[in-house]
Amino acid sequence: MKRNIVAVGVLLFFSAVLFSCSESSDNNPEKGLSLEESLKEKTASLSTAVNEITSSKGFEIITMNDPNAVKNGDGEGNEDYLNTNITLADIQGDYAFTPSINTEGSQAKFGMQSVFAKTKDTTLFILRLPKEKAGNPWKLYMDEEGDDALVNDFVITTTDYNYTMNLTDGFQFSNLVNSSIMVEDVPAGELYVNWSIAANQSFEYESEFSFTDDYSVGVEFQFGEVIEYAYNLKNGDDVLFAEEIEFTKGEGDERGSFEYTLSIGIIKIVKNSNSDDYMVYRDGVLEEGAVIEVIQDEETSTEADQVFCRKGFDLKITFADETVIVLSEELGEGTLDKMAEIFSSMYDMYFVEHLVNKVAREVYTTNMNTDE
Repeated sequence: MKRNIVAVGVLLFFSAVLFSCSESSDNNPEKGLSLEESLKEKTASLSTAVNEITSSKGFEIITMNDPNAVKNGDGEGNEDYLNTNITLADIQGDYAFTPSINTEGSQAKFGMQSVFAKTKDTTLFILRLPKEKAGNPWKLYMDEEGDDALVNDFVITTTDYNYTMNLTDGFQFSNLVNSSIMVEDVPAGELYVNWSIAANQSFEYESEFSFTDDYSVGVEFQFGEVIEYAYNLKNGDDVLFAEEIEFTKGEGDERGSFEYTLSIGIIKIVKNSNSDDYMVYRDGVLEEGAVIEVIQDEETSTEADQVFCRKGFDLKITFADETVIVLSEELGEGTLDKMAEIFSSMYDMYFVEHLVNKVAREVYTTNMNTDE
């Protein structure tokens, strides 16, 4: 009996050791890799993500931009929009693009053209329009040959919404949009934008787009006592890329402080006002011997562009064995250009202003006219 107990004990011991080794191996795929090898692995994953994102329908939505939009005019040059508060309750319903409204000469109050008709009640704000018009929002209010044959196959479902502008007590503004998008009955992604300007001109902005394959991109900006820029690209909860700059203003003669971080996977490059050099961490552990040199883009002209992901500068990394890589080159040809387009678009959000907000104002004005 004693011999059996010993045998079982030995078996359990070796099982525990083997399980521990297996678990350690699974949870530490970086084990045995040099810093350079680890960085190359992470940049390869980031490049793959960027290429997949830029080939998606969601990418077409967030990078939507049409310089011709100003040609048509919005019919919104009236003072009534200078003091407005629109909530989801004000615009809820299922609305379909109906070109016949314009051909009949019907207009909403204040001369705003109306091209959407409410088809049914819902607690959401749902827009149904042709993908051809969604890609060129300024064409929504133009009568074009073939409009009657278009299908409302682009659907925006908004679950949370607010648009507030107030000039009574100084300029104040806020806009919240939380929407999902379907194109030809196929999910294209989910969009979230939340930003505001306070009476003291402090500014906060946050946007995120979640793609259908678990990738997401997001940006955050803050202007006030603290100035902050933050960009991220994730796969689920895993951060593939993140970049942040934070400036804190000093008081009186006291100098302000700053901190800059760039993360690619578990590798983080850090520089702050207390250090002369950049530091490199891998999974939270300081890596000795890596030297970071900034390659500045002299053509950059705005503060927002003073980040790697918007091509404000590049990074040259010299490792302990004197091997050298340039980060943009390691990402692969054209990858940084694509990242710059993604993150710049997440700030501009043409899709939100010229489609979601524009139609929300149309619906709100139409409802005001109907209620009177």
